[in-house]
Amino acid sequence: MEVKKIFEEGNISKYLVKGTTPAFMNTLRRTIMNNTPCLAIDTVRIYNNDSVVVDEMLVNRLGLLPLKTDIKGYKKGNTVKLVLDATGPKTVTSKDIKCTDPKIEVTDKKIPITKLGKEQKLKLEMTAIMGTGYEHVKFQPAIVSYNEVPTINNEKAYSNTKELIDAAPKGLIEAKAGKLFLLDPYNIKFATQQEDLLAKHGVELEYIEDEFVLTIENNGQLDPKEIIELATDSLAEKLEEFGKEIKKI
Repeated sequence: MEVKKIFEEGNISKYLVKGTTPAFMNTLRRTIMNNTPCLAIDTVRIYNNDSVVVDEMLVNRLGLLPLKTDIKGYKKGNTVKLVLDATGPKTVTSKDIKCTDPKIEVTDKKIPITKLGKEQKLKLEMTAIMGTGYEHVKFQPAIVSYNEVPTINNEKAYSNTKELIDAAPKGLIEAKAGKLFLLDPYNIKFATQQEDLLAKHGVELEYIEDEFVLTIENNGQLDPKEIIELATDSLAEKLEEFGKEIKKI
């Protein structure tokens, strides 16, 4: 198996994975989303809430705030305290939340929580816990997808390559020695959006069976490398446990 990072921009990372199967890619995807632990606010003690947002809605908003997670200092089930103490008039945002551990913070400081009028107060204490997406979506560190790598069927020679290249969006396709090639085969969305155009010129897209693009859109709780490492560790642990149980049969 071969893994190479092919794209990174903002919170989106893409990896080219060669020499594997759809079953493995789907297992990795599900493990990342369901079994990779990260921190999220789980319980809230409200001392004062004068805002227009009711307690239940406020707690729901707080639970979905992404928290930067220190995977070296926290394991599944560990907790940490956070506090919020604000007085209006102001818009209370995630920036107002402070953690007792300076390594833990809300990843996006501009998320609005509620508004406070003059002399209105909001005071609460939160407990964040390390959990997994299997328990609740707020513990999912990323949205993950994968796709096979497209390629052009060049079994036949193409005589109308110039016409096709002129009609296609810039950066989609190129011709070499009478054969056609995708300029960016890892941009699956760009390629598949043009399937009708390619088909109109007699060009057929195929997909490489053992090459995949793994796309990770993280929310800042963990970086992509940490996400993948934790997922593979979880898989290895489950396989080891399964092997031990098999030996008992």
